Amino acid sequence: MKVIRKARLAVAALAVLPLLALSACSGANASSSSSSTSGTSGSSLSDGLTSRAKNRTVYFLTYYNPASDVFWNQILTGAQDAAKLANLKLVHETTDGTDASKMVDLINTATATKPAAIVVSFNDPAWEQATCDAASRGISVFAYNVPPSGVAKNCVKSFVGQDFYAVGQIVATQLLKDVSLKAGDKVLCPAEEPTQQYAIQRGGGVNAVLKTVGVQCTYLRTGGDDAGALDKMTAWLTANKDAKAIVPLGGTPHRNAVAAENAAGATAPILGFDTSPQVVAGIESGRILGTADQQGYVQGFDSVMQAALYLNFGISPANINSGGNGLIDKSNVGNLSSKDLEGVRW
Repeated sequence: MKVIRKARLAVAALAVLPLLALSACSGANASSSSSSTSGTSGSSLSDGLTSRAKNRTVYFLTYYNPASDVFWNQILTGAQDAAKLANLKLVHETTDGTDASKMVDLINTATATKPAAIVVSFNDPAWEQATCDAASRGISVFAYNVPPSGVAKNCVKSFVGQDFYAVGQIVATQLLKDVSLKAGDKVLCPAEEPTQQYAIQRGGGVNAVLKTVGVQCTYLRTGGDDAGALDKMTAWLTANKDAKAIVPLGGTPHRNAVAAENAAGATAPILGFDTSPQVVAGIESGRILGTADQQGYVQGFDSVMQAALYLNFGISPANINSGGNGLIDKSNVGNLSSKDLEGVRW
């Protein structure tokens, strides 16, 4: 797996700064509340990336807790690796999946310390004004994972993440190729938070395609906790054994989908979003048809690296589609074996 991690780091870094001399990377341990990571001082890089900006403090804020959510662990690991490479002081804090007011408080507290940048995911529009307030005070704001949908569109420098709607269409198009669906069939679309932008947009793309055959998603809120998601999906599948397919809109329901089917005695085809050891194992076994990977590591790495390039050189940040337009399925999952992922910080 070290080879895979090196490859991800190399691709991400070469995309933004070909002059960097790359080395193997290892992320620091995630914290349940906050952590601070600083790059090694006295770097041998001679291009000024690690020293030009005097203010090198960057707040990296996550909605879910990387210590308990494997997907968000991928994101934080990428951010920490970029910070180490660019000699930034990365301060990580998380809401731990709590109410939106916690993120507003984190942003306001970060703003008060006058960091060089704040990097944040816009799972909820409730904290968009807080980020605009930070921007008005000269703090650069970068978005990743979920883009702003309201006022913060004009307050962020860039966004690194998946085109949720477009990929939702890709997933549903593949589902119709693999599964025969007809008007009135039940398709379960579980999501951690169906009212958040990622689920609205992914579900919107899925429904846009499914409606061509008279089918639409049945949404189910699972929350971000694995045990809770497993229980809720098991209960739904037990009561709806006639479900024809499951399209998990988030990583939590996707990595628990096979276990939920086993508990409920169901065998509906599964095709969803995000990658984890459980999802890869499900594809390998044939229980999961495929997944649309949004490259969590790249989201964390590129958003922080863009902040470093902007702070040091004024290089204009760019929006980056980290999701691509392809799926991981039986034909290519061999490139990412679940056995290689055991014990790895995803």
